[in-house]
Amino acid sequence: MEQDVIATKRRLAAIAGDLEIPVPFVLSEFVARLEHARGRPIVIHPFPQPEADPVFGLWLAMENADYIYHVDGTSPYHQTHIVLHEIAHLILDHKGTQAWQGLARRLTPDVDPELVTLILGRSVYRTAEEHDAETLASLILTRAAA
Repeated sequence: MEQDVIATKRRLAAIAGDLEIPVPFVLSEFVARLEHARGRPIVIHPFPQPEADPVFGLWLAMENADYIYHVDGTSPYHQTHIVLHEIAHLILDHKGTQAWQGLARRLTPDVDPELVTLILGRSVYRTAEEHDAETLASLILTRAAA
């Protein structure tokens, strides 16, 4: 078990090491570099904290672009970390579940649900995907601060 954790941390550190992270860190520049590397847009939007859903961020993968939503009304650092957590899901090619469809429909009422290929949300860390995304987000910020 401990060896699996160490191997995962090494794998995530290697992924972070391969990213073009601007120093000093500017989120928009990091996103632009990632868009260029992936060949598709990443669109970031704030949203108000839903009363019924304890969610901080959401990634919607569409056919031609990725949409990342982050809760508004928190500190700029926290917003950046939320966005990086969702970007980590994107980088790690996580598959997630459809559990966030209701929130996604409220955030994007004009988008045909059939066009959404993937939905991942950030609220609690009960899965390996959530732990990995949180770790990679933290590693990106740590590298940016170096």
